This record gives sequence, structure tokens and C-alpha cells, in this order.
Amino acid sequence: MLWAIAAFAVLLAGVWLIGAREPVYAIARKAPAWFVALKRDRQRVLDLAPNVSVAWRSAADFTFIGDAEPYWTEFLILTGGVADKSPLELGADVSDAFIARVNLMRPPRLALGVLNILIRFGVLSRPHGAVLDDAQAMGHDAAFMPSAHNITTLLARPPRYAPAMVNFLQYKGAEGARAYLRYGRVAMRTVYRTGGCLLFYGRIAEIIRPAQAGPAVGMWDDVAAMRYDRPEGILSMEHAPDYRAALHDRDAGLLRTIVIASTPGAGP
Repeated sequence: MLWAIAAFAVLLAGVWLIGAREPVYAIARKAPAWFVALKRDRQRVLDLAPNVSVAWRSAADFTFIGDAEPYWTEFLILTGGVADKSPLELGADVSDAFIARVNLMRPPRLALGVLNILIRFGVLSRPHGAVLDDAQAMGHDAAFMPSAHNITTLLARPPRYAPAMVNFLQYKGAEGARAYLRYGRVAMRTVYRTGGCLLFYGRIAEIIRPAQAGPAVGMWDDVAAMRYDRPEGILSMEHAPDYRAALHDRDAGLLRTIVIASTPGAGP
């Protein structure tokens, strides 16, 4: 009996360690945490406040969901510093910025470990089907789907392009937030099935500096980013029946959203 208990404990520990290796845990390593969107020429090194460090950064490429140009040049997750003070000084090279203190959410390590194992052994497989060329004709809210032009822009990227899709999210009140959470659980599982992963999910606690212009003007509830291992990855999600069924919760929950494709690791 003892050996069985010990073996089970070792198995659980192994599954936990698999989940703990996910990027979401490295990015959300300490508090306070900040989500920052910058519009600048990227010629100067960031002037960070004392004890603040860059946990993640990505260069904006193009808008994937939304009609406007990406506007922002880069996104960052900063950690450390003082909760009621800005984590960085904006230099003369910055023409606009959105800075928010966020509570970074992390799924249970054990759950992510189990998810990775189920995918690795084929219990949960990649969604299969033709790449969508007109997602806005699927019958769901077209404002929350990529346009044909944006899909073409994504597919024109090199096969090795592994975009981080940065999401700005505003809900239809508390009921809308609950509906989107139901969608989000299915969406995250489906992202992993495509070969992607969750990078971060942040509840906005306080907007330190609102955007002055561009599509991100106004209030937002959450920010998030998922990374896909190839351009077609995000376009395969609708072929998973459970994900497609969950889209009605997304439509019911969202008031507005912007999704911008970006390249992680870029910037001075």
C-alpha cells in the first residue's frame, strides 16, 4: 500500500512539474505586475522605476481582430516596484502609452500538467479542417472575429511565425464577465490543442495611464496573450466542436475587444 501511495505521489509531482514549466508561471513571478502598451520609435532603453523588471515583451505586428492599424509598437509585462506608482518613466520617444496595474491569473499547475499530458498522448488532438478564410461569415458577432483581410495578413507570414495574440477585453458587466469566463476555459484548452499556450491573463486593477488615442481609448477589464506555434494555429480553433459551441458565451460576454498579433522578445 505504501509503495502505491508513494508512486501516486511521484506521479502527481511529475504532472505538477510539467504544468509549472508553462510560460504563464515565469511571467507572473511576482507582484505588483503591470501591463504596458507603448507607441514609440523604440530608439531608447526603457527607463524603469527602481526594482522593476521586464517579465515579458513583444513587438506589435498587425491587428488581427479589429479594423484599425495596431497603433501600438510594443507590449510589456513589468513586475516589481510600488503598487501606486508608475513602473516606468515615459521618454520623449513615447507618443502614447497605456499603463495598467494587473492581477495576473495563473491556472492550477496540476490542471495544466494534465492538459499537456492528454495532448502529448493524443487524447486531446489538434483540431483539423480547412483554414478559415472568412471567419466573419460563421454566424457569430463579426466584431469579435478576424476579417478576411486580417486572415490573409496572418497567412502571409512565414510558416515559422509564432504570434503572441494580445487581447484587450471589455465585458458587458458582471454577467458578461461570467459568460466570457465560461468561454475562456474552453478557449484556453483549445489553444493548447493547437500547439499554443497561455502567456498571461491579467485582471485590470487600476489604469495608471489611459491611452490618449487609438483603438484602446477607454476602459478595459482584462488583458491577455496567447501564443500559437504557427500562423494557421489560431485559425484551426473553430474546428473543435466544444470551442465552436462556446463562441455564444464569448458573444454574450464581450462588449468590445481588440486583438493584436505580436512578436515576443523584440524591443530594446
